[in-house]
Formats: sequence, structure tokens, C-alpha cells
Amino acid sequence: MKDFLLSYDSVCLRPKYSELTSRNDADVTVNFLGHKFSLPVVPANMKDVISYENAKFLSETNHFYIMHRFNDANVFSKSFSDYCLVNDVKLKSISVGVNDDSKSHLSSIRDYSMTPQFITIDVAHGHHSKVRDMVKFIQDIFKPLNYDKDEMMLCKPRYPKIIAGNVATVDGYKFLCDLGVDAVKVGIGGGSICTTRYKTGFHLPTLQSVYECAALGLDIPIIADGGAKHYGDIAKALTLGATMVMSGGWFASCIDSPAKIIDGKKMYRGSTSYEAKGEHKHIEGRTLELEEGFIYEERLLEIKQALQSSISYAGGKDLSAFNSVKWERI
Repeated sequence: MKDFLLSYDSVCLRPKYSELTSRNDADVTVNFLGHKFSLPVVPANMKDVISYENAKFLSETNHFYIMHRFNDANVFSKSFSDYCLVNDVKLKSISVGVNDDSKSHLSSIRDYSMTPQFITIDVAHGHHSKVRDMVKFIQDIFKPLNYDKDEMMLCKPRYPKIIAGNVATVDGYKFLCDLGVDAVKVGIGGGSICTTRYKTGFHLPTLQSVYECAALGLDIPIIADGGAKHYGDIAKALTLGATMVMSGGWFASCIDSPAKIIDGKKMYRGSTSYEAKGEHKHIEGRTLELEEGFIYEERLLEIKQALQSSISYAGGKDLSAFNSVKWERI
């Protein structure tokens, strides 16, 4: 009989001896692609989850983010790049698709002042030839040195870090790693507003995918995307090999998220839901009503405190404690 697949609900972590004086002393910062961020958590790059203003706040507080790519990809993302310049948003992290409009957008922001530090190739099925072509396009277009037009001197080249996904299998993960991406979004069909597993039959629990991909030992960071319901799921994902955990629901429900409020509840729409797309074509998402509460700042503090407690139970002082935590199937 085949073993049950790993999921957040089917895994528990074994507590360890601790000498941490106070949970408040636990360090929850994470090193990710050459940057040190305040938490190993990133809001989902979705229309109802992150706005320009949210991105500015996250940049100012040293949290990682990825701006979504919805609306008109070329106009919207160019507008966001302009917003970053005008409002001094130091961390510029954008999403692109794989079609010509995304390539056109990237061509329009390739000068030094607008080049983002992070570009995420954001598609439902990342183990795909179009993703391969887009990775190569990004690598080629940002390869030349950038020039300071005022002083006509060579500037330090700024090469964006490439994140790609989503994939759910070892083959998909290795495919992206072999292309030279810097990090991979892992998880298909696991999100609360995703109906891919019901519409198509294809799905693996995100924790299972993370575990299998991390077991390859390729040293390419994994962003666990989808399925995390409780803050303790962050510790589980990190224990099984993720570097970052992505969530939509935790942030869509925030008062200052871009999700609409109707009758006191936040409308959290899947990116491929009818409500988000406006047409009945390849619908693989749904809309949830979330209880409104907290603002982004309060949500991040709550996550930080929960993760500090997790580190205490893990017997360490920082996120490295999860490297030696033992886990069990329930």
C-alpha cells in the first residue's frame, strides 16, 4: 500500500530541548537570494492580496514581496515601475507571464533606474516550454551592462534574480533549476481559492512537493506556495525544505489589502476565478469571503511571534533550528 502523501495536516514536528531565554529573542530573519528579509513569508502575488501601497510598506519594513501581473501586463507593470521611482520604493519585485505582452513590458523597463531586483515568471504550469523561452529572454535582455546616461560611465550591472513557477514535481523543479533560475515557486492546486485539482485532476499537496524537490539537494531556494492555513505550517514547510512560504488568505483578509469589502467581509478571488477574469474561460479559481481583521503590519507581527515560538520549540535561536527538527506523519 502506498504511503499517504505529506500535507500540512498530516505532519507534526517533534519539540526539542531549548535554552532560549525568551521567545522574543528568536531571530526570524531569512537570507534569500542575496538579501536579508524580516520574515520567511511572502504575500501571494495576486490582485486581491497586494497593492502598490502594500508593496511600498513591505519594502520599507524589509519584507519580501512580489507585485502581481494582472490587469494589462504592459501598462500595469510599467506603471508600478514608475510608482517605485516616484515613491522611492527601494525593493522592486515584479511578476511577468510568458507571452509577448510581458516581453514588451520587460523591454520597456530595462534601463538602469527601472530594472527590478526580482522578476517572477508567474504561470499556473511552470514545467513548460514557454517558461524556458521566457527565462532565456530575461537572461538575454538584461545581460548587457547598464550605463549611467548622465555621466556616460559604466555602472555596476544590475541583474534581476529570476524566480519561476509553479511546479509540483521533482522533474519540474529540476527543469527550472537547469534553466538557471534563482528560486522556484513550488505548489500546484493547494491554495484555498484554487480549484485546479477539481477541474483537472492534477495536484500534489504542497508539503509533499516541497519535500521531494528539496531532497534533490540542488541548493536552489523553494517558495512553498499554497495550502498553508495555520502559522505553524510555516515551520513545517521550512523543516521539510522550503526557504520562503507564500500565502494569499492571510493577507487578503487584511483591512488594508486591495480585496473588496462587501457586507463586512473581504472578497478573496482566485486569479483564474470568473470574478477575477470576467469571462467563463479556463476557470480554475473561486472566490472566498474572509472575515476582515488586522492590517498588514499587525498580521506580520502575529506571524513573527508565532514563528518565534516555533523556533523555541525547535530548540534553536533562529531559522536554522528547523534544519534538525524531526517530523512525523500523523
